[in-house]
Amino acid sequence: MNINQMIKKADDAYINYRHRCESIAKEAQKYIDWDDKVSCEHLPADGLCILATVPSDCNTSGMPECVCPADSFFSYVKSKKMISPQEFKAISI
Repeated sequence: MNINQMIKKADDAYINYRHRCESIAKEAQKYIDWDDKVSCEHLPADGLCILATVPSDCNTSGMPECVCPADSFFSYVKSKKMISPQEFKAISI
C-alpha cells in the first residue's frame, strides 16, 4: 500500500467535491435572491444539501440557517424563477 498515493487521491477527490459543490451552490443561488451566501455541503444521512440563511422576519424557529436536500430543492424550483424564504423553509429538513 502506497500511503502517499492514497493521500494524493483523497486530496484530489476532496478538491473535486468542493468544486462540484461550488457549482451546485452557484446554480441554487440563481433561485434565491434573499441570501447571497448560498452553499452546498454533503451532510451525513441527508446527502448533498443546499444551505441558506432566511431573513429574520421569516425565522420562527430561532435557527436562521436552513438545510434542504439538493434533489428536493432542484425538483421544487424546476418550474419557478425564484423561491421565497418561506418556501425554502417548508422544503427544508
